[in-house]
Amino acid sequence: MDKRHFLPILLILSLSLSAVSCRTAADREREERERLPQKLSLDEQNKRAMDTFQNIFSLLEDSERKAVLPRLEQMYKEIIDNYPDAALSQESYWRLILIYLEDYNPPLFDKIEVLYAGFTLSYPQSQFRNEVEDMIATSYARHAKWQDLIKFSTPVVKQYIDTGKLARPQLMFAYADAKMNLGDIDEAEKGYRIVIALFPLSRESDMAKYRLEALKRIKYKQ
Repeated sequence: MDKRHFLPILLILSLSLSAVSCRTAADREREERERLPQKLSLDEQNKRAMDTFQNIFSLLEDSERKAVLPRLEQMYKEIIDNYPDAALSQESYWRLILIYLEDYNPPLFDKIEVLYAGFTLSYPQSQFRNEVEDMIATSYARHAKWQDLIKFSTPVVKQYIDTGKLARPQLMFAYADAKMNLGDIDEAEKGYRIVIALFPLSRESDMAKYRLEALKRIKYKQ
């Protein structure tokens, strides 16, 4: 064959193979995208979360709570994991933490701490945050887990040290209580006095005054 005819043929073959290769790569990329889970719209997430909530209520109506706890946990986790933008996702965190606090004895603190970390990371301004924090702090105190309570409340104390601001008294009071029960009287006094100074009309302020009187008696005996 004449070389003048042979070279164009090679060029055509080369271009054809390149085009096939490109199409194959594009096909692979498209197939890969199709395999990836597609994020649901907000409306669809809300709808599916509500459907799951209704199934939860139906389950509780028809069964004893203790018998269906594993299923309840699974359904709340489904909402949290699959429908994070749904309005009910935050409530699902709250309800699941409540299960671990109240339906198990002792509470499942390891699971609670993991859930709380995910909850505060995803929804730092959640309307449920204060209630969730108070429930956890109260349970730590009830079970005399003072070191865990200090660790849990320390971010609030540190924020106060850094900024001089405290949004509410509960966790500072919990921190002072934990310090008192661990024998760190001076640090407990500081915490109680901060609560009294910043929230004089609060329930925690009244309790802090009572605690300070108790600490005076302890120091006097020493």
